Amino acid sequence: MADETNPGGRFALYPAIDLRRGRCVRLEKGRADRETVYGGDPHGVAAGFVAAGARWIHVVDLDAAFGDGGNRPLIRDLASSIEVRVQTGGGLRTEADLAEVLESGVARAVIGTAAIENPDLVRRAIERWGAERIAVGLDARGRRPAARGWTEESGTDLFDLARSLVDLGVRTIIHTDIERDGMMMGPNLALSAELAAHAGAEVVVSGGMRGMQDVHAVAEAARAGRGIAGAIIGKAIYEGALDLSAALEAVG
Repeated sequence: MADETNPGGRFALYPAIDLRRGRCVRLEKGRADRETVYGGDPHGVAAGFVAAGARWIHVVDLDAAFGDGGNRPLIRDLASSIEVRVQTGGGLRTEADLAEVLESGVARAVIGTAAIENPDLVRRAIERWGAERIAVGLDARGRRPAARGWTEESGTDLFDLARSLVDLGVRTIIHTDIERDGMMMGPNLALSAELAAHAGAEVVVSGGMRGMQDVHAVAEAARAGRGIAGAIIGKAIYEGALDLSAALEAVG
């Protein structure tokens, strides 16, 4: 869907599609050698999410993140063919990369590695497209951010990095706890909320979501004004541990 953004800053659940070689997969702790394939029909998966009532779909280009090809034509096709907002990240490291997705139907682009290595890109992107269409993905082990498909640690402090990016105009941060991602052990909600408070940004929680108890916990943190704007859910949906329709209905 073209360029709508999350209306009024409402809390949102983001069912996830992680793409590798055109297939829907999930990794454990971001490791390419711990991959589970959940099907070769991303369009069908997206249609299922739409039918369940999703307002957003989070799409990750793992090949681009790892520097091993990419799925950008597929992502553009998904964004233009479904009637919900698509947020995408993975390998978006230049202004041309951002233009390619943002001008072809994607609602929001997520800058990851480049936000660490080239923060001026973040500033320019926000000036060009606005803060509502640019998010920063901060993936970390504890307070140690990682880049390039989580293969390299940046050596900076998560909170300091986030604050510096907010100073450049960032308003939305996607915080992934790498050690929990794909493990279905519960999100690191406490750290995500602390990050939101320190940085002064809205934080979307990612990594470890396992079922309705986590959906309720994240939504309650949002209602309590802890800076939580949503949650990304992947493996729990694919493994049948979470009914997406019920989760979406529960958060309104």
